[in-house]
Amino acid sequence: MTTSTDTTLCINCGKATADQLVCPGCGVVASPAVDPDYFALFDLPRKLTIDLADLTQRYYALSRRFHPDLFSDRAPAEQAASLRLSAQVNRAYQTLQDPVRRGLYWLALHGESLGRDNERVPAELAALVFDVQEKLEELRSARAAGARPAVDELREVERELRTRMQVSRDRLATHFAHSDAGNRNGTGALAETKQILSEIHYLRTLLRDVDQELEPAWNA
Repeated sequence: MTTSTDTTLCINCGKATADQLVCPGCGVVASPAVDPDYFALFDLPRKLTIDLADLTQRYYALSRRFHPDLFSDRAPAEQAASLRLSAQVNRAYQTLQDPVRRGLYWLALHGESLGRDNERVPAELAALVFDVQEKLEELRSARAAGARPAVDELREVERELRTRMQVSRDRLATHFAHSDAGNRNGTGALAETKQILSEIHYLRTLLRDVDQELEPAWNA
């Protein structure tokens, strides 16, 4: 994960701006060329649990303050900086407001990613993955043979997947709270974060595949 550094210089006066959004020397927009720390961008502590209403207020405040329309009469370099900063603010907000994307970003901040863990089906989902794939293959075979596929079982599977997804998301929220409270050690907390996010990834993939197969049935 690349973040801004103390070597970032003001596009106008050349003074070091670090991760400040406005140059302390001349007041010109001082958006770094690379993504800043998303938590720092919104002046938030680095915690996994976020007050979403507060985050939204901070987002709108920054969006209004640095909206490109407000810089239309400025020098081209500052116009470009405001555009870049607006994009960074939007990207940071979209990341932090969603628990799953926030978790993935948290891993990146700590030099981790799902990586190889994402290539292995979580043990607790193995039976479910096999069952869903089997039902999907049965439905596809029935369609290929010109028979009317039995979709009731697949719809039941979809409901189960959505229930499991909610359970995993609730577990992620609980894990975030415990990690912020210091009830998880660093290495263990990251490992559990990866495990839960991997489960959610596989559930999302299964739901996508199921929904794609159910779409013709819903539209029939």
